[in-house]
Amino acid sequence: MSNVIPLFGSSTQKIRLVKPKVFEEVQQVIEQLKLGQLIMLNVSEVSPTLAQRIIDVLSGSVDILSGQAVNIGNGVFLYSLSDIEVSDFGEHLAA
Repeated sequence: MSNVIPLFGSSTQKIRLVKPKVFEEVQQVIEQLKLGQLIMLNVSEVSPTLAQRIIDVLSGSVDILSGQAVNIGNGVFLYSLSDIEVSDFGEHLAA
C-alpha cells in the first residue's frame, strides 16, 4: 500500500560511536559532524588532559556550527548539528 505512513517516521539517522585514542582523530569527527552525522564521543579511556582537549575542540566546533553538545556522563558526550533536538533525559522520566 503506497498510502501507508510509518508510525514513528522514516528517519534513518544513526549515531556514530567514537572513542578517540589520539588528538589527531578530532578533525575526522568534525568532518563527520559537518556531514550531518550524530556523534557519541567516549573519552573515558584516554588521559584526563587529552580528554579535556578533545572535548574543548569539539564543543567549540559544534558551537561555531550552531549545533549542540550534551554531556551524557562518565566521559560520554553527544554532538549534533542536525535538526534532532536532544532534551534532558530526566524530563522524559517525569512525563
